[in-house]
Amino acid sequence: GRRIECTIDVSFSSVDEEEQSLSEEITSGLIKTVTTKSSKLSQVLKLQHAPFARLRSGFDKMKISEGGYCIESASKSSTMRFCLSVNGTEGSTASYGDVSIPQGNLYFALPYFGTSQSDGSISISKKEGTICVKQFGWNTGWRREESRILGVFRAVPLVEARRRDKF
Repeated sequence: GRRIECTIDVSFSSVDEEEQSLSEEITSGLIKTVTTKSSKLSQVLKLQHAPFARLRSGFDKMKISEGGYCIESASKSSTMRFCLSVNGTEGSTASYGDVSIPQGNLYFALPYFGTSQSDGSISISKKEGTICVKQFGWNTGWRREESRILGVFRAVPLVEARRRDKF
């Protein structure tokens, strides 16, 4: 099937206190993605990101309004969770027939291995993580908000991404 390739530049570095404000939708959305009640969730922090996602190798773009991230810690593993509010691709040339990215929040999850004490860099998995959307559905017989997998993504260091992407 067809896919929409997308490149999104983000940074998990800290932001000044006055720039830290996030919408309630991003914060509560991330809190709802926690998978178990025994997990601990870090503070939801503002995600630094490029103003647009590059689609189809830079031929199209999709606006990103805001984003946030947090770390979910369970007894044996941790997950980096982040959310981006996007304009989507519906009705644009970046859509492929019925394949599109919906407007709203995209939720990303990837295994997290900790932060380096020497330089403050984070260590996250280089394997595929999931991208989900939250939508209301009747699949269980009850009308409720459900997570639906939109696709997969890979995280790469910015140096490697610049070498691959040339943007």
